[in-house]
Amino acid sequence: MAVSQKQIAEKLGVSIALVSRVLSGRAEEIGISPATSARVLRASKEMGYVPSAAALSLKGKPTKTIGVTVYDFNDPFFGALIKQIQTQAHEHNYSLVLAGFLNRTPNEQDLQSLYKHALDGLIVIGTDLEATWLHHFKNLPVARIGHGNPEEQSVRVTVNEDEAALLLIDHIIERGRKRPMYISSTLPAHGIRRTALKHAAKRRGLELPTEESSEQDAFTVGMKIATHLKSEVDTLICATDQIAMGALHALHIRGIAVPEQIAVSGFDDIAVAEQFIPAITTIQQPIEQIVEEAFTAVIHSSPPKESPLPCKLVIRQTT
Repeated sequence: MAVSQKQIAEKLGVSIALVSRVLSGRAEEIGISPATSARVLRASKEMGYVPSAAALSLKGKPTKTIGVTVYDFNDPFFGALIKQIQTQAHEHNYSLVLAGFLNRTPNEQDLQSLYKHALDGLIVIGTDLEATWLHHFKNLPVARIGHGNPEEQSVRVTVNEDEAALLLIDHIIERGRKRPMYISSTLPAHGIRRTALKHAAKRRGLELPTEESSEQDAFTVGMKIATHLKSEVDTLICATDQIAMGALHALHIRGIAVPEQIAVSGFDDIAVAEQFIPAITTIQQPIEQIVEEAFTAVIHSSPPKESPLPCKLVIRQTT
């Protein structure tokens, strides 16, 4: 049960008004001595007193509470982002309210937990080019980790897709590969990645055929597409590490050697990418920097903008 100002006052034998003045930082206004203020602050800490977010909101003060919405709890890359957001919250003394969407489709029920709290801002994890649900939070600073509509009133923190695409295309060329294929699901983020890769391939004089599946499970996508590969393909560029794992599984079943007969790359550098056998070549996104920029944008109410960040090619056994 939450500790109240009344309980603190009763423990110390002082008035509730005195405790309220001290905890609101206005003790000097009525001549409360430094010693008495110290007693109140010490007791509030020992008893675990936490100011009411609703009360702070009514007073026009920050509640130190940020909402976090996640488009897909099954995505391991999103899990790594949530962990880092929690780290940032601890460092800045903020609380988090977490909400998620079933099948990546927001609805009113998903958003209820956010409506119930007095939020200082909102961090959105995932790409969405038609996020009309954000209109409910138009008075809050919003940071999206992922791609959004250019008209969206948010700071959109993303990896530089064009840079990532050139890193991958140049790497496969250096390996003597000339017949890549891009495989993905139909998610908006994968479409953006496809466009960047096609442009990069064209700049380097390569064709880049693409295959996509309407399946949303990344592992199923990789299995489905890699099982029906055309023999002339010498490299699979996968939209995510999970799709790369599905592709590698399918290639193993078909007895196709990686990377001797075909190379495979992923994207995101999730933890298991390095542990997979064979370890996956991938694009590493700067998670700490991404989250720090998004968190800072929310707590400082930064104006809407697109904020692409640099990435890194991590070369492992699959290429």
